[in-house]
Amino acid sequence: MHVLFAAAEVAPLIKTGGLADVAGALPAALRAAGHDVRVVMPYYRALRERRVPVVGPVAASFLPVGERSEELRIWQLADSETPVYLLDIPAAFERAAIYGEPDDDRRFILFARGVLMLLQHLREVEGWQADVVHSHDWHTALVANYLKTYYAYTFGRLASVFTIHNLAYQGQRSPRTLALAGLSEGGLPEDDMGPGIAGSFNCMARGILFSDYVTTVSPTYAQEIMTPEYGERLDGLLRGRRDRVVGILNGIDGTVFDPATDPHLAARYSADDPTGKALCKAALQRELGLVVDAGRPLLGIVSRLVEQKGLDLLDAVIPSLMARTDAQLVVLGSGHPHLQFALQQHARAHPDRVAVRLGFDAALAQRIYAGSDAFLMPSRFEPCGLGQLIALRYGSVPIVRATGGLNDTVREGYDGNGFRFHPYDAHHFADAIGRALHTFRDAESWALLRARGMREDHSWAQAAQQYVSVYERALRLVRR
Repeated sequence: MHVLFAAAEVAPLIKTGGLADVAGALPAALRAAGHDVRVVMPYYRALRERRVPVVGPVAASFLPVGERSEELRIWQLADSETPVYLLDIPAAFERAAIYGEPDDDRRFILFARGVLMLLQHLREVEGWQADVVHSHDWHTALVANYLKTYYAYTFGRLASVFTIHNLAYQGQRSPRTLALAGLSEGGLPEDDMGPGIAGSFNCMARGILFSDYVTTVSPTYAQEIMTPEYGERLDGLLRGRRDRVVGILNGIDGTVFDPATDPHLAARYSADDPTGKALCKAALQRELGLVVDAGRPLLGIVSRLVEQKGLDLLDAVIPSLMARTDAQLVVLGSGHPHLQFALQQHARAHPDRVAVRLGFDAALAQRIYAGSDAFLMPSRFEPCGLGQLIALRYGSVPIVRATGGLNDTVREGYDGNGFRFHPYDAHHFADAIGRALHTFRDAESWALLRARGMREDHSWAQAAQQYVSVYERALRLVRR
């Protein structure tokens, strides 16, 4: 199949979150399975400043937005195994910010229109006809809307798939955006698009409504977002499209996340020969100023320091963890100032047992996965989560709240690979940590638990097969 991926960020070019990892890795996995997948993203100023090698421009045009038109030039990334097109729209992306601008609606309306212009160029100039356009999150949601309205006859039987990475971010704007997008006519009234969004323009809602199939990044999250608790006021709309919503777990790149080859580690190791993990633990303890002691359980967390990630629960359990156990804790991340301050206070109170590093350091993150005995993810909600998958790969036993992708990937009990808790409260989180620490004292049981997780296959190849199945179903819909 010919598939065009449209995303606002693609690793390793631009990354602010897990969306970039998916847009960077999944196309490569699909191409490895024999499909012709290409990627389109904005040509941000940061890419120009880094002198990312490009070819072109391969095409140029103007894009309508409201009563104006803006310049578009299309470049192609040089020396890339997966073809990547960069939409150079100075009015939208010649600035420092990736997101968070007051005119984000206008910026990504222009990007969506640019994607359609690229589709026309690929068909008419390069002879490449897409079968499926796969859009990601609210930034590209209007692509499906345009395909089903103004461009319905231009592209004919072109299927659209829309992936929700995090339903909390919807691109919700005022009704004025409707006219700016040129959708005053031809689209459905916002009042008909689901409870909670009447009277506003909601990009995410339009992606859900107009796409042939909707996917999200884990089976559990696909079910959760159809409930009022997790549905972010779009649960009614999602329930109405229940037969078109599919949950597919994200994967990880096993060539990047591999303790047997990782250059950032003090020692290499594998499930078959885990001896190097003890050296990684000792090295991490020394690096962070903790007591070097193989017998003390070392808990790690690499996360945005926000309440969505359960950092309020972590703050609540640290005092009892320090008082009742000999465990050590290392935290890497940044986020809300009050959570950063609270964690730093714990580190000052227990400098030989708690280490907090603010910001993000990719190499240190790898060393935390490798050096920690267990990995904490007490998330309030977690669409998929990559941290637990990387932790499993590195033999850091995950302790998670059973939500979203955490529920789908972490099992407790016989033949388990980690520890879980359900109600979102500090007591149940502390209890799960207690069960893990009890098991840690049994070296043989812990070694079996760790090895079981390390041997699991969470590669993108499995996810790619499931996406191909969704593409096939979407194509059957538009071609029947």
